[in-house]
Amino acid sequence: MHAVNIGPEFGKENLKFVDTEKPQPKHGEVLVRITKAGLNPIDYNLIHGKIVYNMKPIPHIPGSEAIGAVETDGSLFKKGDQVMIFNRIFDGTCDMCRSHREHLCRHGGIWGVVTNGAYTQYVSVPEKNLFLIPENLNHDVAVSLPIGGLTSYRSLIRAGARPGDTILIYGASGNTGIFASQLASMMGLEVYGVSRKDWVKNYGCSTVFKPGDVPSDFKADIVINSLGADFWKESITHVAVGGRIVSFGVLTGREAALDIAHLYTSEIGIIGSTGGSLEDLSRLLKLSETHEFKAPVATRIKLMQLGRALDEYEKIRDGRIVIEVS
Repeated sequence: MHAVNIGPEFGKENLKFVDTEKPQPKHGEVLVRITKAGLNPIDYNLIHGKIVYNMKPIPHIPGSEAIGAVETDGSLFKKGDQVMIFNRIFDGTCDMCRSHREHLCRHGGIWGVVTNGAYTQYVSVPEKNLFLIPENLNHDVAVSLPIGGLTSYRSLIRAGARPGDTILIYGASGNTGIFASQLASMMGLEVYGVSRKDWVKNYGCSTVFKPGDVPSDFKADIVINSLGADFWKESITHVAVGGRIVSFGVLTGREAALDIAHLYTSEIGIIGSTGGSLEDLSRLLKLSETHEFKAPVATRIKLMQLGRALDEYEKIRDGRIVIEVS
């Protein structure tokens, strides 16, 4: 089968396209033929050697967001089932797993980082990591849910989002921003976005500010900053008294200054959020049965053109990059 390898040297110039053996499922696993994969910050950073998690094995097959078709019968799934992959490795026995926080498993990690991932034709996946794709769910949306949708959903839950709240979303046209806007709107929040793209109004934003143009006196109950350090100082100034700022990305850097006095005198809550649990993904899929999610696709690229996909990722674009695997 075909696969993409990176490491021990990193950078898109060091991507290798290789032939490797098709994996053999172990007990509790099934073989999945990958049909679509996403390109996310975690994949981009891994390929460029900027990952903040432990990565293995090396050389490594990247790709942490994928859907596919089951190729071998298991106890829970049968051949032909269309599935998405919950992208966390978890043992199910630690205190995090037992409190339904599998994504924080003390002995686990991100599938596609601590294991080989989806930029290949076939993967062997534990059945506990698979979810059936509802028949009514568009596959461009389906491939975007395990990271883009799930990360956004979990962040809103952790922020205590409730009807009537105002929310300001930095990076509203990004992979997570597109879903954060839709979900917040579905939850009854008043949604404001920060983006160069006016089309994000089609995904739940009532008002869109250009970067740097958010009025100085604008305040929101919840601010989502998935972009990192470059926007930290600005974004926290727009948190209302008693409000919350949520962080789950370091695209523009991972270290930023903080005015501690402003933090405590305004009783601002800082919330870190990452991925989501099995229960979160189950609820998100249930929500997709009654609400129509949209995921704009800017570019579709074949697996063997992954270098081009990375070039496209660096551009300001109108939507997701979807990698067509088979």
